[in-house]
Amino acid sequence: MRINKRKPHSGSKGLAFVMTLMLSMTLIGCEPPRILDETGLITVIGFDQLEKKRIRGTAAIPVVNSMAKQKVQIISGTETTLRGILNDLDFQLDRKPRLGQMRVAIFNEDMAKNGIIRFVGGLDRTEVGSRPYLAVVRGKSYDLVNASFQEQGNIGLYLYYSIFKNVRGEQLISPTLHEFLRAYYSEGSDPCLPYLERKGDDIKILGLALFKDDRFVDWIKPHQSFYIKLIRDQFRTGTFQTTLPKHIIKARGYPSVSPTLKVQEVPVVLDTIASKSKVKLTSVNPPAFDVEIKIRSRLSEIGIKTNLESTQVLNQLNHGIEKKMEKEMEQLIKFLQQKEIDPIGFGEQFRAQTRAEELKKEEWRKRYKQAKFTFRVHNDIIRTSITD
Repeated sequence: MRINKRKPHSGSKGLAFVMTLMLSMTLIGCEPPRILDETGLITVIGFDQLEKKRIRGTAAIPVVNSMAKQKVQIISGTETTLRGILNDLDFQLDRKPRLGQMRVAIFNEDMAKNGIIRFVGGLDRTEVGSRPYLAVVRGKSYDLVNASFQEQGNIGLYLYYSIFKNVRGEQLISPTLHEFLRAYYSEGSDPCLPYLERKGDDIKILGLALFKDDRFVDWIKPHQSFYIKLIRDQFRTGTFQTTLPKHIIKARGYPSVSPTLKVQEVPVVLDTIASKSKVKLTSVNPPAFDVEIKIRSRLSEIGIKTNLESTQVLNQLNHGIEKKMEKEMEQLIKFLQQKEIDPIGFGEQFRAQTRAEELKKEEWRKRYKQAKFTFRVHNDIIRTSITD
């Protein structure tokens, strides 16, 4: 009887070799395990400019010990680099400081005016990822991080959700690390970040900090930042408040308005805004842009009693809002041109529509100062939520 001796399957040998190799690489190449009790997870870090190019970093670290009285530990380190600051913090802690759970990094005005790309780039090369928010603070970031927000608990999460709420509500342009770097490295746009201030036991968002490259140059109020988002993005929700001059109302014959009305400006609030914008380059030298914006909104509030069932009244109201928006956008663009900053990204529109791939940022800044803009707003109040 002939017995065939079966050879081991070559595939089994290969599989065993691969598994052995992967196990070896795992054992040799992986980092030591990080035990939560031995790790200081930084949720927010603030940077302040000091003398002799030294930077103070102030970090908030949640305390995981249930017996501890303080739930957040605040420490500061001073050095000239991000890595040096983290090393300084390490010497003060019984745990290893890590940035893996960082939610927000804030920079005080003085540091932001000198440029922040070195530290932003340093954060980008650590384990923080691309999602943390960046912001500029009026005053010292040390005072903001070190403040006792007893009602809010973790200052890092409180600050993060304060910004997140306004980003989700479309009151702020999303200020993630990734978006800052994308605008910074773009040849046709500049970054912008939330501009914060500590108000007692609260944090107030004053508006939008504007950058030329990585240097903070000025800031604008929330109603102006609304126009930046309106031109460069699409709205799906959000709220906008403006005023219409009294003489426009009288001139356009609004019913139910007394000639003795004492107010000079009538407040108007729109919400549930949906918008689309179209930017068309109509001339190359000098650049000229036609910006058309279509808006559908709900009239949430108006500071006078008037007949909102009348089509004529709504048309007059739409017309007044459109002209007011166009005028304020023109004023904003002139301000941005004077500062030589382009947070809207008209330079990217110029490059895309002319295929000027070699256009550099400095060349665009020269053209941008001479550019002409025409704004055309079409507002449509599709419903109201006001009852007399």
